[in-house]
Amino acid sequence: MLFMIPKKRELKVRKAILRGVYEDNLRIIGKNPVILAGRAPVFFKKMFLFFSITLLSILVNGNYLKLPLFPEKQTTASLITQRPSSLPAEKPVKPSDYAAFLGGKEMPLSRMFGLEVKTIMIDPGHGGSDSGTTGTMGTKEKDITLDIAKKLRERLRKYGRYNILITREQDTTLPLNQRVELARSSRADLFISIHLNYLPSKPINIIETYYFGPSADDKTLRLAEQENAGSHYGLSDFKEIIGKIGETLKLQESKEFAASIQKNLFLNSKKQNANVYNFGVKRAPFIVLLGVDVPAVLAEVSCLSNREEEIELNTESHRENIARYLEAGILDYLNKGEVSYEAKRSSGRR
Repeated sequence: MLFMIPKKRELKVRKAILRGVYEDNLRIIGKNPVILAGRAPVFFKKMFLFFSITLLSILVNGNYLKLPLFPEKQTTASLITQRPSSLPAEKPVKPSDYAAFLGGKEMPLSRMFGLEVKTIMIDPGHGGSDSGTTGTMGTKEKDITLDIAKKLRERLRKYGRYNILITREQDTTLPLNQRVELARSSRADLFISIHLNYLPSKPINIIETYYFGPSADDKTLRLAEQENAGSHYGLSDFKEIIGKIGETLKLQESKEFAASIQKNLFLNSKKQNANVYNFGVKRAPFIVLLGVDVPAVLAEVSCLSNREEEIELNTESHRENIARYLEAGILDYLNKGEVSYEAKRSSGRR
């Protein structure tokens, strides 16, 4: 170890200081500094002086061993992470804090989280032993809805952006609980069930679209009773089913989806037939809409109780047109109104 000897004058000063410290330490432990100093061998005095001067040199010139001589009061990291006294402390989050977030009307949750629609499930109403409603000419609802659903599937497939599925390909019986299970297992993001209406007391042509919700209208409740028949759900399933009512995202999106379908169905149908009536968007306790976990609507695309409409429904061109209107409604919903799709009607009758 290299050691730089201080100048003679500085050496005397340091020697005096160290000797005073040495004597004070002896007094603290109860020894007589004068006697011990006088009896101490010369060799030990010189060694003590040498190490004392070395220690003092370290204290004066800096940290010889590059170890901290004094603990730092505060590290840089603590200065960075310390919250300024002017800023309030962040409060812990409570479950109730999410109430406004979930019930917000300014922006639907799907857009807030950038959720996309990848798979669309089309559900042709009824089928097999369940014919649905029947017109005076013998036209069965199950046949018309299946053909419209297939045409809609083909129209949506041409975009190449969506996986388009259908609940039934043939005239087969399919209970409501199985339709729901198909939508769940295929991870559908959108669900549309296609039906035809029938009003025996009012033989007019009407269009209406439903999303799930309570209703005080007797006609709607009777319709829901008919559509829910044969659902194959048991009483034990009630708790799970009813628990879905409060799902905010589904309710928000289903209402918007229904509005888009109804608008495009009615406005385009009105151009073709001035005698069609707009019965609007409604809530109804349809179990098939409640069962699926995604935005879902049930569209009554036409009315078999009107004879003129029944005749039209037996033409392929009219069924193709209805598929076009549904296509426009779906695309308008998916684009949130940013792009409007005009449904071009087919005029041919086959």
